[in-house]
Amino acid sequence: MATLSSHLLNSVNGTHASGVKVIIEQISVSGERKIFFETETDSGGRILKDFKLSKEDCDCEYEMVCKTSDYFSEKKIVSEIVIKFKMEDPEKKYHLPIIISPNGYSIWWSQ
Repeated sequence: MATLSSHLLNSVNGTHASGVKVIIEQISVSGERKIFFETETDSGGRILKDFKLSKEDCDCEYEMVCKTSDYFSEKKIVSEIVIKFKMEDPEKKYHLPIIISPNGYSIWWSQ
């Protein structure tokens, strides 16, 4: 079983970014898109999802879209964050930590 997780941290005040809508889209080899799953970050700014990946799922690309426009109350330059990635191993844990602010973000791939 594969696991996808993320942790969003607010760089403005050092808190966990809770209540941020997150959409994971699956992009097939032919370019067809579909929503893989949708959720919101919990009170700790985290998402965690376990799922089975088929061979076809492992051949796809994925986009994680974090809707940050509603999270920050002041003027927002970054309205959403889009991260494209692959999940080629159906038994692996994939972790995408993100530090966010109203005008930028930083992400790294943690395995």
